Amino acid sequence: MSKIGISARIAAIMEAAENIDPMAARIHRLPPALRARYEAWRSECARIMHEAGDPAAAYETYLDTGTIGTPDPPRDVAAALELQGAPFLPADMSERDVAERWYAMVDA
Repeated sequence: MSKIGISARIAAIMEAAENIDPMAARIHRLPPALRARYEAWRSECARIMHEAGDPAAAYETYLDTGTIGTPDPPRDVAAALELQGAPFLPADMSERDVAERWYAMVDA
């Protein structure tokens, strides 16, 4: 197979990956230094979540304290991956308001 054929196949695979999981494609495209910073951040988050126990325990901690305690991603990583912070949802917010905020975030 020629180099052009291989390049075309790789491009098609990356396009399919972009359509299926855009975040995975962005992570794949990170430069090595940025990818290392991303992996270090993900490892630290995973360690903290593991210490919390199962996901239900981590969620309960969040409800009790307002935070799970995971660090924010490095700014350059967040910018490269187009990460956005989680929206603040006050306890007295109605289900309708929560749904509207969700759909506004998803549609953006």
